[in-house]
Amino acid sequence: MSAPRFQHNANRGLESRRAVRHLRTRPLTVERIAQAFPLVQASLPHVTLEAWQDFASALVSRAEPPHSGIMTVISEREYIAGLCSYQIDHDLVHGLRLTADNFLAFDLLDRRLVAHALAEGLESLARDLRCTAVHTHLLHTDPVNPARGGGLVDILSTRGHRVESIGMCKLLPP
Repeated sequence: MSAPRFQHNANRGLESRRAVRHLRTRPLTVERIAQAFPLVQASLPHVTLEAWQDFASALVSRAEPPHSGIMTVISEREYIAGLCSYQIDHDLVHGLRLTADNFLAFDLLDRRLVAHALAEGLESLARDLRCTAVHTHLLHTDPVNPARGGGLVDILSTRGHRVESIGMCKLLPP
């Protein structure tokens, strides 16, 4: 089975006076692993290029169905504006779930659009794989800064996620 394709219109459901943004969600490919490193390093400065390449290569080079991988948000200019790793596993409470880690969103214009695109891409993938929930683990270092579009907890909360212990969870309808 080939890797799924993700596409996202970042403006759907968000009203803005700004120009229309065209963000797409796509699985990270081996060829773009190094290109994603600056985003990783901006949020996780202690992670080395070698550690990132080893981690990402292990997730994106699998030939099996997409039970794990890295989803990216690609901007109009083809740079990686957001990413997160994910895996499909079983949860005692929710059954089959998509668990997202390393949820990173960056954009000079509007970080919220990138975060919404990434969350919507994850939710779409989870539905396609018949998951009943999305659990999102956020970095403790994520700044809650209204000037940058607010913290990721606030952004995900507006999408229906709720705090569940230390992680975020959004139940998906059947």
